[in-house]
Amino acid sequence: MSENEKNKKGSLDFSRRDFLRLAGTGVMAAAVAALPVGTAMAAEAKPDHGSRAKNKSRAISTQKGGKADLLILGNVITMDEYKPFAEAVAVKGDTILYVGEADVARKLCDSHTQIKDFGKNSVYPGFLEAHCHPGAAGYTMTGKVKVDTFAGVESWLKDIKKYIDEHPEKTSIGGEGFSTSGELPTAAMLDAICPDKVVVVESYDKHSMWLNTKAMQEFGINRDAVAKWGTDCVHVDASGNPTGIISEAPTFHVRAQINIPLDEMKKALLAWQEYALSNGYTGTYNAGVDLLSKSEPLAYYALEEEGKLKHYNYSGCYVNDNTDTPEADMARIAEEAEKHNSKHYHILGAKVFCDGVVEAHTAWLIDDYADQPGYKGVTRFADHKKMVRLTKAAANHNLNVHVHSIGDASTRAWLNAFAEAEEETGYFDMRNALAHLHIVHKDDYKRIADYNVMSVVGMMWIEGDDVVFKQEIDYVGKERAYNDYPIKSLIECGAVVGSHSDYPVSPYFSAAHTVCYGALGYLPSNGKKRLRHQAELISRKDTLKALTVNVAYMWHEENRMGSLATGKLANLTVFDRDFLKDDFKDIEQAKCLATFVDGEMVYKA
Repeated sequence: MSENEKNKKGSLDFSRRDFLRLAGTGVMAAAVAALPVGTAMAAEAKPDHGSRAKNKSRAISTQKGGKADLLILGNVITMDEYKPFAEAVAVKGDTILYVGEADVARKLCDSHTQIKDFGKNSVYPGFLEAHCHPGAAGYTMTGKVKVDTFAGVESWLKDIKKYIDEHPEKTSIGGEGFSTSGELPTAAMLDAICPDKVVVVESYDKHSMWLNTKAMQEFGINRDAVAKWGTDCVHVDASGNPTGIISEAPTFHVRAQINIPLDEMKKALLAWQEYALSNGYTGTYNAGVDLLSKSEPLAYYALEEEGKLKHYNYSGCYVNDNTDTPEADMARIAEEAEKHNSKHYHILGAKVFCDGVVEAHTAWLIDDYADQPGYKGVTRFADHKKMVRLTKAAANHNLNVHVHSIGDASTRAWLNAFAEAEEETGYFDMRNALAHLHIVHKDDYKRIADYNVMSVVGMMWIEGDDVVFKQEIDYVGKERAYNDYPIKSLIECGAVVGSHSDYPVSPYFSAAHTVCYGALGYLPSNGKKRLRHQAELISRKDTLKALTVNVAYMWHEENRMGSLATGKLANLTVFDRDFLKDDFKDIEQAKCLATFVDGEMVYKA
């Protein structure tokens, strides 16, 4: 069926997702009547988690009708299927009062109405980010040294030494950005420039660390660590001693011991917030709010109390690999949500890791790595029974599970767990998520859609660059490398696709670049030579859906955000380019002119 046919009013072709959306509403009877004979009904819809219910009621303004407080004029791209384009958005309090013609909107104004006329510039719903790391991003901006990923060891050491010399007050040094491609650096190299302070440098993908000797001593990276995690995760020299490079599980062991003062964490989150708003994002998902530091969630709570949170923050709380207590873990997360969820801060559930990344040889694959026959990668949270238990526990609290899944074996393992848990509970509207979906077996595309699993994809990762992509070909072979990130295939199978940057893991955090990558396959400035696979490109409209309505759906927030419509939150952003019509060369250079949250201008270029 074509897209136009699917969107016709009165269509009786109900998908599983449509059915679930209708559950519990006044049109359920119509949906049931439209289902084929013998179709099983979904289990009774679970009530909203207490804090989620409170958030929904608190965010929508109680001021109905009356004159507008704010009128926004421009080329309005609503992302509302029923009214895709408009000339004006009228706002009352924190809520959209009207979307439509400018002449009608002006009749809703009086002398106190503030009018913002953006002319021919484009007004969009506030963009939504499906997976990133705000604390890490902000801390990199305010408290760490950033090295050039592809500049090489000499450049990294030079930048780190310069930072150390410029910050003599620091008793420990944090950094990030090095690459695990090629010959790996060592602790001895860091010792040569800083032997007396703890130095921890994270790789650009956040899955590896480079430590000096003092840091290894401080955090217990020794022969016992090698015995515990193995040499795939703790690299060793010819004598079996750690070299200073660690990957996956031991990096979390180190992070858990790093203390970031609350004031520094608040400063980092405010820096991140300003960056997000300046890029037109009004809501972001924090993929592991407590991963960088235990002070990060505390900083969110404090900033909300102080009235300083100006955009919407959604979070997953980290659960240890193959935890022995999944029910207790989910109960703890639910308690945190009940206690701390507020208008601008929401805990959605658990964040877990199933595998690593291709570039570190730690992604979990169904077939062997091309350069290491017999080796399929590293598994993390991969105990099936515990995966099912965690998912069922999440369902019990009306929360979800958000999984880091790079390899096809990882995706299949968690799909199996989600399917078993959903079938046992009868709850198919959890909106569990698989994040990254780098390599996915074609047999699993439709299963992702059938079990309403959210596809959190990295559109900004699909470009075939000269370094990481070449390495990927060496590691997994040309066929897999050229056919990964199957975004269009997932959409065609009915999956809900949301765009992530994984910032600061990815160097980009840009809606404009996302449109270029998703619909064109590369940035125009980089050239068509970087196009990886034409067959998986999607429409401009679908890229915008993956930045707006689809992410709102992932968060159970489709009634409040993701599109510009009467009754929704007045969260908007304005750019100087039309992402649906303009040339991609112009879109790449697009600038955010303004961002509004709750009807308030919180960023102006």
